[in-house]
Amino acid sequence: MQARFCVFVASLLAVSVVGVPASGGEGEPLEATLRQVVEDHLAAYDREDAAAALKLIHTQSPEYAKTKKAIAEQFRDQEATTELVAFRYIGHDDEFAVARVKMRTVAPGDAAFADNVVDSITLFHQEAGVWKYWSDYVLGVEIVE
Repeated sequence: MQARFCVFVASLLAVSVVGVPASGGEGEPLEATLRQVVEDHLAAYDREDAAAALKLIHTQSPEYAKTKKAIAEQFRDQEATTELVAFRYIGHDDEFAVARVKMRTVAPGDAAFADNVVDSITLFHQEAGVWKYWSDYVLGVEIVE
């Protein structure tokens, strides 16, 4: 799986170096479209709106069922908020788009939760012409004091 992922990311980096145009539809740059997917997802999560958060994940994603099952439990057990720290578009091919995403999650007053910044490579895939989360690969987690 990791070898397949590395080949995928390497091919996307090659595509981005060649300079394939990146458009997200209606003239909007793909980078802005993907960043908006992340921001909308975080906003839905912070509102504890499971339906809106799930709507931004591709229904055929390997993450969809796990997220659907876990999200209600997370809302019940935690009062966390998440903010986008950094977003860097990497590239795309004819099927997937890739970005490096850093998010900070904090839960003030929850001694059982470690505030953190997660750094990940995030994959996006279109469903019915709309870009959505597909999967991610966590590069690192920094615990924030």
